[in-house]
Amino acid sequence: MTIETRQLRYFIAVAEEKHFGRAAEKLRMAQPPLSQQIKQLETSVSATLLNRSTRSVELTPAGELLLERGRRIIDELDSISATIKRFGQGLEGILRIAFTGTSTYGIMPRVVRRTSEAFPGLSLEVSGENLTPSMVAGLEANRFDIALLRPPFSSSHIEHTVVMSERLVAAVPAGSSLTQRSEIFMSDLVDEEFVGYPVNSSVSQAVSAAWLKREVQPITTQTVSETSTLLSLVAAGVGVALVPESATSIQIGGTHFITVRDAPSVELAIAWRKNDTSPAVRNFLPFLEDLVRNPQESGS
Repeated sequence: MTIETRQLRYFIAVAEEKHFGRAAEKLRMAQPPLSQQIKQLETSVSATLLNRSTRSVELTPAGELLLERGRRIIDELDSISATIKRFGQGLEGILRIAFTGTSTYGIMPRVVRRTSEAFPGLSLEVSGENLTPSMVAGLEANRFDIALLRPPFSSSHIEHTVVMSERLVAAVPAGSSLTQRSEIFMSDLVDEEFVGYPVNSSVSQAVSAAWLKREVQPITTQTVSETSTLLSLVAAGVGVALVPESATSIQIGGTHFITVRDAPSVELAIAWRKNDTSPAVRNFLPFLEDLVRNPQESGS
C-alpha cells in the first residue's frame, strides 16, 4: 500500500469541505481529476473512504481514521519542509562562537540576547575567556564557526575583519596611591609589579612592545588567561595590570581602573574559516559586525 502525499492532501480537502466541487476550487483544480485521485487512493488502501451522494460527501470510519492521522502527517511534513528551508537559509541550526577575554563580559551577553530575538531558530554554543591562538586553532579544527579575537595572528585558512580598537587601561589595587590620579602615563608604572596575560596573548604582546620601545622590562609576578582571575589578583594586591578598556565592565571589589594616556591599543576582530559556506555563518557575520560596531543601535 502506497499513499502519495498529493493524494492525501486532496483527500483532506474533500473531507473538510464535504463536497468535491468546493474542494476542487480550494485546490485550484478541476473536479474530475480530483475525483479520479480519490478513487485511486481508495484503491490503494483497499477501503472506501467517502460515502458520496448528489449533494454531499460523508466520511466512512476508515475515512475518519485517515483524516485524523493524515492531518498529523501533513502538518509534520510541512513543519519539516519549513525547518529544512530555514536551515538552508541560515535561520535554523547551531552556531559555535568563541570570545576573547574581555568580550566575554562586554559583548557575549548582548550577542546571546539579540540573537534570540533576531534568529529565534538559531542556537548558540558560546565559549568565553579564550586566547587568540586557541581560537585560531579552534576555527581551523572546526571546533568554532566564528571567533571574536584580537589580531595579529597568522593563518592562511582564516579570514577576519577588525570591528573595534580600544586603549589599554591600568587596573590597580584599591589601596594604591595611583588611585588618587584620574590619569597616568606608562612611566608611572615602571616600578610596579605586574600580573598579566600569557606571553602568546595579543594584549601581552602589545604591552611587551610598548615597554620594549621605552627600554623598560617590568617585573611580572604571575600570568593568567582569564580576565576575571587577572582582576581578582589585582584586587588581592598581587600587582597591577594593563587590560583592554572593556574590562572595566567587570566589577570586582578592590580593583580600580585608571586611564593611561600613552598606553597601546589592541584591536578586536571577527574571524571565520575562508572555505565555510554555511548559510548560518554567512547570515550571522554582518549581524554580529553591526552588533559590535554599533552597540547603542543594537539595544545595549
